[in-house]
Amino acid sequence: MSDAQRGVDYSAIHRIDSPANRLVREEIWPPGHDLGQQSFATLDYFDHLIRRLGLAEGVRVLDIGSGTGGPAIYLASHSGCHLTGVEINEVGVEVARTLAATSDLGDRIEFVQGDGMAMPFADESFDVVTSMNVMNVFADKVALLREVRRMLRPGGTLAFLSGTFEFGPDDGAARRMIEEGYAIPQYLDSLAGYKSKLLEAGFVIDEVTEYLSDFEGKVAQWLAAWQKHRDAIAAEQGAESTDHHIEYFKVYLALIRAGKAANHLIIAHRPE
Repeated sequence: MSDAQRGVDYSAIHRIDSPANRLVREEIWPPGHDLGQQSFATLDYFDHLIRRLGLAEGVRVLDIGSGTGGPAIYLASHSGCHLTGVEINEVGVEVARTLAATSDLGDRIEFVQGDGMAMPFADESFDVVTSMNVMNVFADKVALLREVRRMLRPGGTLAFLSGTFEFGPDDGAARRMIEEGYAIPQYLDSLAGYKSKLLEAGFVIDEVTEYLSDFEGKVAQWLAAWQKHRDAIAAEQGAESTDHHIEYFKVYLALIRAGKAANHLIIAHRPE
């Protein structure tokens, strides 16, 4: 399958109100929990971040890979912080700005189209940088982390949620499937790999939280929703791509249940 067929331009999943995407979202998110997030992150993850990072009025936050903006708006509205989202996909930015315009956050929320590898912000612009299930789309994570460090004030905090993997010698096919990705190619890492890259980029690691049962349950929900609405998704987004994504979720779920995949929240800071 070509990259075009596989959907490397992932505008389709950012069109959160398309008929097929709405069907899937209604299966996955309970009423009041749908922020438009095309990820495995629940509201509990965001609420934990607000408490743990001390997000409050006056705190400057950057969200890398902000997608359609719902999670960023949630963080800002529930904490009082000033939040900037950066997203490479123009459809995501368009949707995010529309959502922001209907919020009551005023100038406390903004969305910028940009590449995470060269972000259009001045040095030491932010107190906190977050990223939710986006890190594995970056091939050169050390370069990305150095860019994040540049934008953080001394003592500032980086907190990111990411899938992590521990493949065995017989997991080549599973690894290739996950690397092909749900919507765009993935550059996978282990927890140890993330730790070494953070240290190389000049961060001090503060803590790591591993999510397992919640993560497994959410991946299982994605699989069930795609299977249930397979024909509607295929009619909208293509049969070959749809069947690939269903297989992707099957493989991902098997890896989690085998103890070879997890979701980790990693918190680190830029030294003073």
